[in-house]
Amino acid sequence: MISLFRKIRQSLLQQQKITQYLAYAIGEIFLVVIGILIALQINTWNELRKTRVYELKMLKELKSTLEKDRRYFSSQIPRLTSKQNASNRLLLMVENKEENPDTLNKYFSNLRFDILFQYNSGAYGSIKSGGIDKISDDSIRSKMADIYEFLIPRSEKIFEGLSASDAIEKELVEALTERVIVKLGNGEKSIQNRIADPKVIYDDRFLQLIQLHKRNTAVTKNRLESLFPPMDNLLELLDAELTNSKK
Repeated sequence: MISLFRKIRQSLLQQQKITQYLAYAIGEIFLVVIGILIALQINTWNELRKTRVYELKMLKELKSTLEKDRRYFSSQIPRLTSKQNASNRLLLMVENKEENPDTLNKYFSNLRFDILFQYNSGAYGSIKSGGIDKISDDSIRSKMADIYEFLIPRSEKIFEGLSASDAIEKELVEALTERVIVKLGNGEKSIQNRIADPKVIYDDRFLQLIQLHKRNTAVTKNRLESLFPPMDNLLELLDAELTNSKK
């Protein structure tokens, strides 16, 4: 193609058609510039397409991990509610001076459920390291940063603060109960702390233990439930963005 253009220019010069030569040369330059611009535009389109593919991949991963975390947090609410009910029932037994060892142990065992605060921030970490600006939707960027940079870490700190009372709780449990071997429904055996003397309800330490459980459970439940609205909102935004990308 280049040799063809050169031959045409040489032919015009040999024929001393200067005006036509200049017009042709300008036209040739124009075509070259247009070609460069088209190539640059195609390259830009390709880069935008790659960025969009990466963005959608990250948003899908974020949606998947966020859904799992939401389900996990939700699964803890019934357990926390059970702990709250047990605390209230035990406090009522103390108030009514109800000395019933079976009932005491039934509700006391419900207090022993451990609640772990765990979540997966891997998808958000990948987005952050790859450049959070690659997420084109402003609302998604804002909600995502708010959840993973503030709300969840703040809740995690509160959980860690509550864990500081574990030593007090353990000391009270050891002082008020005795270790016994309990046969489980599946035939296996387990060592558990059980209340042997129902008169423990008159011990101020027992009241302190139940009140401690009640307070910590209420704080834990409130913190988890406070995460649901922002998580649900982000999931709605992600779902809308991923759905629109298929149109």
